[in-house]
Amino acid sequence: MIEAKLTYQEGDQFAPIPANEQSLPSIVAEHFVDIDLGDENPAYNILEGLNFDQHDNLYVCVPPQGDIYRVDMKTKKVSHFTHLPHNMLPSALKVHRDGRLFITSAGSNHGCSVAVLDPDDGHVIKELANLPGRMFDDLAFDHRGGFYLSDLGGTLDNPSAGIYYVSPDEKTITPVVKNGMIASNGISLDPEENNLWTTEYGTGRLHHLGLSGDKKSIVPSLSNIPYYFTGMEGPDSLTVDRDGNVYVSMCGQGRFLIFNKNGFPIGQILLPGRERGDMLKSTHIIIRPNTNEAYMCSSNLTTGKAAIFKAKVYAKSNNFND
Repeated sequence: MIEAKLTYQEGDQFAPIPANEQSLPSIVAEHFVDIDLGDENPAYNILEGLNFDQHDNLYVCVPPQGDIYRVDMKTKKVSHFTHLPHNMLPSALKVHRDGRLFITSAGSNHGCSVAVLDPDDGHVIKELANLPGRMFDDLAFDHRGGFYLSDLGGTLDNPSAGIYYVSPDEKTITPVVKNGMIASNGISLDPEENNLWTTEYGTGRLHHLGLSGDKKSIVPSLSNIPYYFTGMEGPDSLTVDRDGNVYVSMCGQGRFLIFNKNGFPIGQILLPGRERGDMLKSTHIIIRPNTNEAYMCSSNLTTGKAAIFKAKVYAKSNNFND
């Protein structure tokens, strides 16, 4: 008599790719540079907030430690750029058209805010959008210099997170989506700035939000949820390329899913070693300006290893502040 028996496949105990995504065109990213954060507190060695400045320097944040590092793209030299004050937790870094660095801080001794940094020495020029009860996680600039903010707040019994817009004069904050979300996370505009893409980390959903004429509210008939993700962790930061493709970081899975402008999955980027449980804390992806080179950050929270990877993707970056 033959005894039926299930056996584990490689990667089953870590972050196996769901069956409906296994047939997607896939590539394996290559290692670009390590970010040495030591091994004293490996669970704190989380990388986030990749972005390029106007001089082609690559920045990366370490939220639990309040630090920002800078990578010289010519030499791959990694240097410590700045340490943020009063226990700020930097989750995203975006560059204003005038060169200033805007940092979302989900929390600090004074609550959440958006810190504006001097690009030369990294000191905090001012703080914006200090709204009680919010946990700002990511931001996306529009062509006017205003920006959208995601909110990492909310719980299952109180889905209070939403999306906010800060005016170009940096004085007025308008709720675009007042509530109904649990941990809205990655956020980016499409190339025409008519639609906003955002991930909802707490429910594992990808949102496509059609914007009204004033870009400060959504049109319900043009807004939907094109994708639901699988796994304990899931959709984190995202970026959009010039063709409108959406690149979503799959936190805790060591991979990045890619959708076309209509919300259909068309490909994925895998990190080396993910099938062995290595470098699974994949949180952010960005496309280098004027190229189709994507850069991704991830960590192994057991060993403390943190690194940036790279891969060629479908199209060039959407714009400087994508």
